[in-house]
Amino acid sequence: MTPEMPPPPSSGDEIDFSALVADHNQSTAEQSATSSQAGSTSRWWRVGYPVLVGAFVLLVVPILVFAGLRVILDSSDGNLIKRVTDPAAPGYEAVVEKTPTAMAAVVAPDGSLDSVVVFALTSDTSGGVLLIPGSLGVGTDFGLFPLTALWKFGQLEAVEAEVGKTLNLNFTESFAISASDWSALVGPYAPLTFSIPDVVRDAKNAVVFPKGSVTLKSDQIATFLTSRSAKDIELNLLIRQELFWKAWLAKVKSSSSPFPTPTISGIGRFIATIARGQVSISSLPVVPGPIASPALGGAQTYLVKESAALASVAAIVPFPDGAAGRRPRLRVLDGTGKLSNGINAAIMLNAAGGQVDVVGNAKSYGQARTQIIYFEGTTEAQAKTMQSALTMGGLVASKQSNSGADMTVILGEDFVAKFGPSSGGGSPTASTTTTLASTTTTARK
Repeated sequence: MTPEMPPPPSSGDEIDFSALVADHNQSTAEQSATSSQAGSTSRWWRVGYPVLVGAFVLLVVPILVFAGLRVILDSSDGNLIKRVTDPAAPGYEAVVEKTPTAMAAVVAPDGSLDSVVVFALTSDTSGGVLLIPGSLGVGTDFGLFPLTALWKFGQLEAVEAEVGKTLNLNFTESFAISASDWSALVGPYAPLTFSIPDVVRDAKNAVVFPKGSVTLKSDQIATFLTSRSAKDIELNLLIRQELFWKAWLAKVKSSSSPFPTPTISGIGRFIATIARGQVSISSLPVVPGPIASPALGGAQTYLVKESAALASVAAIVPFPDGAAGRRPRLRVLDGTGKLSNGINAAIMLNAAGGQVDVVGNAKSYGQARTQIIYFEGTTEAQAKTMQSALTMGGLVASKQSNSGADMTVILGEDFVAKFGPSSGGGSPTASTTTTLASTTTTARK
C-alpha cells in the first residue's frame, strides 16, 4: 500500500524532505516484517505440520494399538477371557474340524448327468460313499427339477448347490467324472469281477451285460454304470453301482500300485484314503415322485424325505458343515469331566441336524442335569430337536444374542448315567475326526 502523504504545508512553512523519507522507510520496513512473518507461518502449515502428523502416525499410533490390545487381552473385566491348554481342565474349548466331503457328478458318454456320488473322510484311513440317482427331484424357485435337468442348465455348480441343500452339507470340493476318465482310474486294478442281480440293457433294450457274474475291463466301466433302458427301475441301477464301487475299492485296497491320479485333492484324495480301511457304501433312500414335465425330459423323478437324508449323511459325516442358517450351530461342553469334551454327544447332535463347531469343558464340573441353552434368534423348536437327540436336557432360553453359537449344550451326570463315560477320561480319543486346538475361550452362559 502507498503510504498516505502528509497534508500540504500552510503558507510560510517549508517542506522537511528528510522527515518524509524517514517516515517512508519506516513504513516499508514494517510491511516487509509483516510479509516475512506471514510467509513463515504459511510454510509451517504447508510443510512442517504434515511432517509432524506423519511422524505421529508412524511412531506413536502403533504403540497405542499394541498397548490397547494388551489391555484387551489381559483384561479380567466383564467376561473372563483366558487360555486353557489342558483338554482335561475346566474351561478348555476346541474348534471342531469338519469332516472332509466331496461331490462327484458321474457323466454319461453323451454328456448327460447319470448320477451323483458323495464322498466323506471319517478318518485318515476310512470314509463313506453315498450314491444319488440323477433323477432325484429337488425343489427350486421354478418348481421340481431332476438333477439331470439342472446339469443341462448349470452343470456342476447347479447340481452341487441343490445336492448340498438336500443333504444340508457344504462340500469341501466337487468335480465331474467323465466317461473317458474311468479307463485311467480303474485301469491299474482291472479287470473287476463281481455278480449283478439283473441284466444291464441299453437305450434300445438290448442286453449289454448278462445277469450273474460279470468281468469288466477298464474301458467298459462307463457303459456298465450308465447304460439303461426305459424299463429300468432307478433303485436297481443304484444296486448295480453299489456293487461296482465295492469291487473297485476292494481292488484298490489290495493292490500295491499307486493310485493313478494325484491324491492331494479330487477323486484321488478320497478314493486312496477310503480304500485303506473301513468304508461305508450306500444309496440315498428315495421314493418315486411325479413325472417331470416334457420340457425337463418327462422322466420319472424320485424324492427323499428330510429324515432319510439326515440319516444318510450322519452315517458317513460325523461332523458336517452345513449351509448358513440351515443347521443350528452348537457348543458342546462336558460339565462332568468324564465325557471327553463331549465328542460323543456332539456326534448325536450332528446326526439330528445340528452343527457342532466347538467342543470342550464347562467352566466348572459337577453339573447334575444336562442343559440346552438357546440364544436369541434360535427357536424353542430347534432346541427341542437337540433335546430329543440326547433324550434328555433342560431347556434354558437366553435373551443374549450369541454370534458364536445358536445353542450351548452343557452335559451333566444324567448323560453319564445313561450313556456311560467316554474313553479317555476327559481327553479326546485319537479316532475322532476332530482337530482339537486350544483356543482363547470366553465364558458364555
